[in-house]
Amino acid sequence: MVEDRTALEFPSQGAATVALCEPYGILCCLASGPGGYPLRVMIDTGTDPAAIDARLARRLALPTGGSGVGQGAASDSVAFTETTLPWLRLGDPHVSGGQLLTIRDLYAPALDLSSLPFAVDVVLGYSVLRQVALRVDFQRRLLTLTHPDIGPQAPGRGGARMPLSFFEHFPALNNLEVDGVVIAQATIDTGSNATITVGPGLAARLGLQPGNTGVSLAQGTGFGGGGDVIRRRFHQARLGPFVLEDVELDTHLAWAGDLGRAERANIGTRLLSRFAVVAIDYERREAVFDPLDAP
Repeated sequence: MVEDRTALEFPSQGAATVALCEPYGILCCLASGPGGYPLRVMIDTGTDPAAIDARLARRLALPTGGSGVGQGAASDSVAFTETTLPWLRLGDPHVSGGQLLTIRDLYAPALDLSSLPFAVDVVLGYSVLRQVALRVDFQRRLLTLTHPDIGPQAPGRGGARMPLSFFEHFPALNNLEVDGVVIAQATIDTGSNATITVGPGLAARLGLQPGNTGVSLAQGTGFGGGGDVIRRRFHQARLGPFVLEDVELDTHLAWAGDLGRAERANIGTRLLSRFAVVAIDYERREAVFDPLDAP
C-alpha cells in the first residue's frame, strides 16, 4: 500500500487564484507538475480521494502500490492502482500576483480516465479540498483556493450564506426543492456537468421515468464508464432564497454506483454556474451563493 502523505504549502498571502479552463461544464484549471507541460486538473467536490490518469502515471513512471476496485457515480467497478504524484502547483502569476499553492506527495490512485468526455490529467477530491476554502467566480472564470484561517467568505450584494451538511465526505445542501418536491439533501458536485442528478426513488417522486411526457434518453459518463440516462426539464428549482427557472434533471437507468442509491441527489456545475460566485468552506461547514443579477 501507498501511504497518504499529501501536504499543502500555501503562499505567503494564504490564497492562490487560477483561471478556469475548458471544459467549462466542470471545474477545471491548468497546473504545473512533473513532465514539463501543463496538467489539466479537475476540482471535484464529489469524489474522494484525488486521482491521476493511469496513462500519465505510466508516462511519468510513478511508483505504484496496492490495487483495488472502487465506486464511481454510476459504476460499482472502478479499478485503480495506488500511486503518488511528487508535486502539483496551482496558481496563475498573472492573476494572483505570484501566489502559488503547492501540493506535495499527492496521494492519487491511478484510474483509466480515457472514458470521460473531456481530457483530465489529475482530479483533486475531498482529501485535498477539505484543507482549503474554495471560491469559484463563474462570471470572471476564476478559482481561488484559500487557507481556512483567512476567514469566512462574505456574501456579495443579494447573496446568501447557507449551512453545509455532508453526505459521507461530500458537501451538501438541505434546502433544495424542485417543482414542489422537497429534496432532503443534495450534494454539491463540481465534477458533474449536469444540472441536478437524482437517484431512482427521487426520480419516481418527480415523474422522471421512461415513457413520461417530456422525458428524453441520453448518455451519461463518469469514472468507470457510463450508460443510459433519462432527463426532463422542470419549471423551477428553489435553493435557499433563490428561484431558478427551467432546470433539467436526469437519472441513471442502470441505478449502479453512488447515484444509484434511491434518495440521492446531486447538484452539478451546470446549476452552480447560474450563480455569479459560489464559495465552499469545508472547515466552517458553510457555502456562499451570489446571484448573477444582484438587486
